[in-house]
Amino acid sequence: MTPDAETTVPREPLPAPGVRFGPDFLARVERLLVRLAGARERREGPGRSALSGGGEEFVGFRPYRPGEDLRSVDWNLLARLDRPFVRVSRREAGERWAILLDASASMGVGPPGKLVRAAEVGAALACAGRRIGATVRLIVSAPPDGPPREFALRSRVDPRTMLGFLEGCRAAGDAGLAGLLAAPTRVADAGRVFVVGDLLDVEFAALAGLGRRGRELGAVQLLAPVEFEPPVGAVEWWDPEGGERLRLRVDRPTRGAYERRLEERLDAWRVPCARHRIAYTCASTAVDFEDVVGALLC
Repeated sequence: MTPDAETTVPREPLPAPGVRFGPDFLARVERLLVRLAGARERREGPGRSALSGGGEEFVGFRPYRPGEDLRSVDWNLLARLDRPFVRVSRREAGERWAILLDASASMGVGPPGKLVRAAEVGAALACAGRRIGATVRLIVSAPPDGPPREFALRSRVDPRTMLGFLEGCRAAGDAGLAGLLAAPTRVADAGRVFVVGDLLDVEFAALAGLGRRGRELGAVQLLAPVEFEPPVGAVEWWDPEGGERLRLRVDRPTRGAYERRLEERLDAWRVPCARHRIAYTCASTAVDFEDVVGALLC
């Protein structure tokens, strides 16, 4: 973008972009989890799916949940009690997940909005943890006027309550994932930690610093289509940090330089994540959340 072509368009400040879930969102999540569990079982064999809680030390039973693999049902208990129960593993009984969600101003870029897609991904991951009986904590970066917000999704908590919590989030302020990762005590008890955002304010080392024996890490990097392929010519751009609209002129050499820097930035996450066996996926917000979560968990 050529600096001498940049002018501020005087307008009223725009409201911070928020989150809205479609009426079929939870149904889509359910179909996704069933599909992922089936794909993983076909690849790893019966009882090995990380989304079904199998393949670990047996500790008891819990009621069957609609949509789960019928092969997990204990048929002897069903015959005796006339109610379906499934076996519970040690991992399933006590696992804790933490999902760190970036809601800073930069997540307001779109459409489709980065915060909307990040909230969908975070909610779907939380439902995946709940499916195996884990307690999942969603931790959203701090708004301009307060501390980070948290929500705990447990087996007996209605996921719709979680959606209401996320719909209260706004893309505002400059406190993103960097602030959350700088406070590792927030995830001290988590066996799985996921970060979801544009990853523009944080370096790989901050996530890697959370690594420890027995803990799994994952990162989801979401960028708006315009951030992958900025248009050439005169464009109007909303500055999420300043809350203003800017008129910019982008020429081809400038776009080429931007794309090279972007590729370097993506490699700064892609390469070390592969080296350290950290699950990582980068996607445009034009991609459905099912494909993003599927790429991360498969």
